Amino acid sequence: MRLIPKTMGGQLVATMLLAVLLAHAAAIVVRQMTPDAMHPLAARYMLDRMAGVYQSLRLAPEKGEELLATIGTPATRFWLATSASADGPAMSEAERKQAKALADRLPRAPAPRNWVQLTDHAPGADGVRQPGMLASVELPDGRWLVGYHQSPSGSPWWRPLHFSVPVSTLPVLLVALPFIGRILRPIRALERAAERFSRGEHDGPLPVTGPREARELTTAFNTMAERQQRFNEDRTRMLAAISHDLRTPITSLRVRVELIDDPELRAAMIRTLETMGLMVEQTLRFAAEECIGEPSQDIDLAALMHDLAAELARPGKRIRYAGPENLPYRCRPVALRRALGNLAENAIRHGTEVRLCASVAEDRNDVILAVIDNGPGIPEDELDRVFEPFARLDSARCRDTGGDNGHGSAGGSGVGLGLSIARSCVEAHGGTLTLTNNTPGLTATITLPA
Repeated sequence: MRLIPKTMGGQLVATMLLAVLLAHAAAIVVRQMTPDAMHPLAARYMLDRMAGVYQSLRLAPEKGEELLATIGTPATRFWLATSASADGPAMSEAERKQAKALADRLPRAPAPRNWVQLTDHAPGADGVRQPGMLASVELPDGRWLVGYHQSPSGSPWWRPLHFSVPVSTLPVLLVALPFIGRILRPIRALERAAERFSRGEHDGPLPVTGPREARELTTAFNTMAERQQRFNEDRTRMLAAISHDLRTPITSLRVRVELIDDPELRAAMIRTLETMGLMVEQTLRFAAEECIGEPSQDIDLAALMHDLAAELARPGKRIRYAGPENLPYRCRPVALRRALGNLAENAIRHGTEVRLCASVAEDRNDVILAVIDNGPGIPEDELDRVFEPFARLDSARCRDTGGDNGHGSAGGSGVGLGLSIARSCVEAHGGTLTLTNNTPGLTATITLPA
């Protein structure tokens, strides 16, 4: 059984409650280690009783024996003595304080002599020796009033906890919970912002609030998000500029190639220039397909995959969707459709039967999308390399497309950027894209966070 709370708020509350309980435990240990200490309330009660009985005997000394016989209790006894109990051992510092407190309760003129001893000589009902107070006061007729009170400190150690624990913990919780909420509020906001940022969404810098540590963490996150966004924007602008600048010389070369008389040489050069043009366009798309600017929205993934299966239907090919009828999910639909489309086109190009599958993981509620075909697979040692842009593999799956990385672009260009674009779009949603071989065929699995 897990005893430590998972959340920071739960851990803070548990820490405070543990501190309160440890303080109570320390007090109990100290109390048990000093059993001879008399409870202050019991001492005050005894001194008040002694003063009251003294006043009664001073006013009616002839009724002293009758009075003392009626006021005794199991814990408190009074009797008269002919000799002074003050002849006993000298009083300690604590006993002198109690004697002074008793003198303050007695008449000042004339001031009677008194003597107090704190003792544990009287066993309790369970046989355990318990602290008590033995006090003596001199009466005007020369006799001494002697009283003994046994302190009720022998009660079970846990009895005070019935009152002290609720009284000490409830105010702590009432005061601490609002402050804990204030401390955790910026951390929760940072968690939500980080989750959105992993999906490619950025709503601007977070407000810097809360304790110093939370403010420093928020500031670091804002700086990181700003630098990452600026890097993506600069990369996209750079690739767009390169693509634009290369179009002009490629077009110029295409015009000059048309003037070549040799048909075979002219056709070969035209094919080379077309490939260069496609590479430029696909390089630009590879950066732009991260879709940083596309807003997220709630869609039905089941409907998207149904439409994709109908769109990619080919004569002699079978493509179908297998999964729930409805699968709501928040994403950037253009980017996710681009990734699924690239994977599905690759599958239908190399296989005759393709399944588009969707499910929800039971352990973490992640959304699992899979594209499964029955075509030739990819060597195990090349499953990771096919995600590299313009990768050239020698497997049967790649030779069919003239050196493609096993996945063409949306337009079927076959220049080796399909899987790169698909993985870029998936990772922009905070997900992962993996490839595994079947017998026969290939499975492309997309795992998207819940």
